[in-house]
Amino acid sequence: MQFNLTHSLRTHLEASTGIKTVWLYDGVKLPAERPLLTVEQMQNNNENISKSRRFETTYRWQVGLYTTSIRERSLLQDAVKGSLIKDKIELLNATTPGEKLGYFYALVTGEVPITPEDISDKSSYHRVYFDVEVIATI
Repeated sequence: MQFNLTHSLRTHLEASTGIKTVWLYDGVKLPAERPLLTVEQMQNNNENISKSRRFETTYRWQVGLYTTSIRERSLLQDAVKGSLIKDKIELLNATTPGEKLGYFYALVTGEVPITPEDISDKSSYHRVYFDVEVIATI
């Protein structure tokens, strides 16, 4: 499920915003072009919700928005958030191109602007991160 959700989230963000979206994993190099979105898996939580062994999993990601100016960040921040919280997102099969498995909705639980640790690192300017959750019952 995690693989399909991450693929679907990345695909949806790129299609709905028109911004190149990169799936972050160990060793990936970010392109220099801006604006840029990143999708990175975070901690998931599992909870037993019934005696019949039904589980609820909260899947989490951090979606990063990298821009070239504060103006661009402010405008795109609203567009990205809107795409995440308003749209019904198509659940795609990540291993079978074009196969649709259903739909899901995402929650944005936080928006955190980040200033660069080193002011000489201009690639770290004008960033904001969204905490995104999808809850699934298995």
